[in-house]
Amino acid sequence: MIQGRRIGVFAAMSLDGYLAGKDDNLDFLAGVQDPEEDYGYGAFANRVVGYVVGRRTYEVVQELCDGEFPHVGRWPIYVVTNQAAAMPDTEGVEFGTLEELPVWLGQRVAPTEGDEVVWCDGGGQVISALSEHIDEWTLSVVPALLGDGIRLFPGGRPPVSLSCSGAMSYSRGLVQMRYVKAQG
Repeated sequence: MIQGRRIGVFAAMSLDGYLAGKDDNLDFLAGVQDPEEDYGYGAFANRVVGYVVGRRTYEVVQELCDGEFPHVGRWPIYVVTNQAAAMPDTEGVEFGTLEELPVWLGQRVAPTEGDEVVWCDGGGQVISALSEHIDEWTLSVVPALLGDGIRLFPGGRPPVSLSCSGAMSYSRGLVQMRYVKAQG
């Protein structure tokens, strides 16, 4: 489906597997915020050549950033939605269905080279739908149990074999795991 494009995930979740709490609440992330530590985000972002995000995540980030989407102008952006026709025209952002994603990638994002990636930033439904095509996973586990919210891995997706390529723990309790798609 995503021929010629490496897809990468860089996401944080609670210990019990939630990307966000009820009502898209992200307060649990505050406990690990550290102005001296970016948890590898800068290095990851430097490898990104395109950005794919679900509509709900796009709208939550836009709201958190005072109506602006922070990645506009940095990379080609594709928002996965079944309501593309109803979305407002936004410079630097294109809207379409999951089925239209391969065509968009072919038109807007050159085939990835070396360690370049197209960043799949969620939410859980988009990550789940693309899980078979994701080549690398950087998952940061935040030491919090939310009990409810938006799962990183909703049910109903096919199994995918991964190999661990690294792990690191940080002083604020965050543990970051890196996986790549298993060959075979």
